[in-house]
Amino acid sequence: MEALPAFHALEALGRAFSQKEAWVLLGVGALSGYALGRVARVLLPWTALLYLGAALLGRADLERLAHHLGAASKEVWAFLSGLPTGLPLGAVVGFLSGLSDRWE
Repeated sequence: MEALPAFHALEALGRAFSQKEAWVLLGVGALSGYALGRVARVLLPWTALLYLGAALLGRADLERLAHHLGAASKEVWAFLSGLPTGLPLGAVVGFLSGLSDRWE
C-alpha cells in the first residue's frame, strides 16, 4: 500500500493539516474566496452581456478574450500554488461556494 503515489500524497496532506495554522489559513481562504465568489456572481453576468454586445457589433475579439482569460487563469494558479497549504484550498472552495450560492 505504501508504494501507491496516492498514499504518499494523502500522508503529506495529513501532515500539513495537522498544524493549527493550516486550519486558520483554510478558514481565511474560505471566507475571502466566498466573498470573491459573491462579487463575481454579481459582476460576471453583466460583464458578459456587455462583451457579447460589443462582439455582436464587431468591436470585440473573442479569440483575444479567450487568450487573456487563459493567461489570467495561469497567473492565478501560479499565485495560489505559492501560498501556504490551506489558503488556496479554502479560497477555491469558498469561491465555488460563493458562485453557487442562491439569492434569497
